[in-house]
Amino acid sequence: MPDLAPRALLIAPALVAFLLVAVLVGLLAPTPLPWVIGLVVGLAVAAAATLWLERRAPEAAVRALGARHLAEGEEPRLESLVESVCASHGINEPVLYVVDSPAPDAAVAGTPTDTRLVVTTGALETLDRLELEAVVARELAQFGRGVHAATVLVAVAPLFGPLAPRVRQRVLDHHRLALTDLEGVRLTRYPPALAGAFEKAAASSGVPDRPAVRHLWLIGPFGVTDAVQPPLDQRIDTLREL
Repeated sequence: MPDLAPRALLIAPALVAFLLVAVLVGLLAPTPLPWVIGLVVGLAVAAAATLWLERRAPEAAVRALGARHLAEGEEPRLESLVESVCASHGINEPVLYVVDSPAPDAAVAGTPTDTRLVVTTGALETLDRLELEAVVARELAQFGRGVHAATVLVAVAPLFGPLAPRVRQRVLDHHRLALTDLEGVRLTRYPPALAGAFEKAAASSGVPDRPAVRHLWLIGPFGVTDAVQPPLDQRIDTLREL
């Protein structure tokens, strides 16, 4: 996950919006002080664009993941596990989403006031209760630890065009991704359950590869040359040694 303030990712888009509007207004405004007006209007537009991008980021993330909202009562086992983990550890309950994929996987996105948990149908169908609880705990352990910035990264990456992969590589903290496995098992106190979930995921074909959201997945797509997550076999070995 990114180890920086979410709005740091919005500086470049805001600066571009500011310059474009300031120059345009400065050239067209029929007043004695066109550039002063351009600067004021540019700042206002940049601030509005920053706020808009940040607010739409969670929805942009779940849409990019290909997730659909889970209706209340649609997956009672998942709802029960999420409620239990959140109540036990003082975590705000997220809105639940599902991605139609046979590969067991999960993702989180959101802001401090808008949290969302995404699971695949493969996770719901192939993981036992302890394994699914371990996956839920591991994902919820991330809230407040870079999820906001990771979510904003999905919303702003298209604005960087061909430079987007390099931007992601620069801002993602690979060490934090590995440490989050350990943070998750501290909540359940049963590392074999998360290891078991990883082993079932390793036997699958992986989720579809969508580069913009690779960094949001717990496991992510297989066979990509610039995978975000640490190697799955290493993560399993670490958990088995605990």
